[in-house]
Amino acid sequence: MKKISALIAAGAVVLGLTACSSSPASETTSGEKGGDYTVGVTFSDLSNPVWAELVQEAQTYGAEEGMSVNYVDAASDASKQVTQVENFIQQGVDAIVICAVDAKALVDVTKRAQDAGIKVVGYTQVLDNYDAQYLVDAYNTGYANGEAAAAWINENYGDEDVVEWALMDLPTFPEIIDRANGIKDAIEELAPNAELVATSAALTAEEGVQNAENFLQANPNLKVIATIGGGGAQGGNEGVKASGITDYDSFGLFGIDATDIEIQNIINGDPQKASISLGGGKAHGRTLIDITADLLAGEDVEKDQYMPIEVIDASNAQEYYDEVFAK
Repeated sequence: MKKISALIAAGAVVLGLTACSSSPASETTSGEKGGDYTVGVTFSDLSNPVWAELVQEAQTYGAEEGMSVNYVDAASDASKQVTQVENFIQQGVDAIVICAVDAKALVDVTKRAQDAGIKVVGYTQVLDNYDAQYLVDAYNTGYANGEAAAAWINENYGDEDVVEWALMDLPTFPEIIDRANGIKDAIEELAPNAELVATSAALTAEEGVQNAENFLQANPNLKVIATIGGGGAQGGNEGVKASGITDYDSFGLFGIDATDIEIQNIINGDPQKASISLGGGKAHGRTLIDITADLLAGEDVEKDQYMPIEVIDASNAQEYYDEVFAK
């Protein structure tokens, strides 16, 4: 498959998944019991379907590897997540996997976990106290997205004086801010006739639909939307179509996460033209379990590990879909 040159690593967001688990802090969604180890998993927001897929895969794969994996949803509440980690410590789990709402809020509780002999594994957000982390190269992930958008602008509107584009960002997490900056820098550097005319936050597909409709209502000459995640991309694709654009070749939407729906949209010739794969939720779930298993086995584990970056567009979307989703 075609890979973006000189880019090495990156990570993810998408459409609402009705089957995702979202348990209160005092509850868990339990895996098979009787495993060699118990692992607690807390995620900042499981309304993100990539993450919902991840924790479900981690639970299933963990059971195969002799782990009882229990996951909870912090629902974007930092204090709730602290309580969840405290609960895992009290339960005497062997390891805790954390996708942080606010890494700074977890400094004390993660130290207590480590002091209790519990392995701490971070995901996407950088923790202060951890044994290993699986991270996104945020800026380069965004740059890959912006590079794909700029190439499309140059190919389709290179002769235009001004090409209006909009950005769906999420200025809540430092990692996502870096991702958005990468997008903006790439488009500014590589498509100098592009002009950013609108910005709005999007995590979910619903927000993506609304943003796309609002962008186009306020900016009828808009030609491109770039998003920091799959939720905005999936919803944005539908919002563009609902806004009355029928010539999908004339509009370019660019996402990150390479979700099932995103890839199908690319294959179908929809407004979405490309997405950045970071490996996907299932692959991340397995990687986190493998990292955790190695830590618990006392093996040497690289502390900071990074997700792969791969551009998925019309040239390789079908191949990617067959490999990742059609099994």
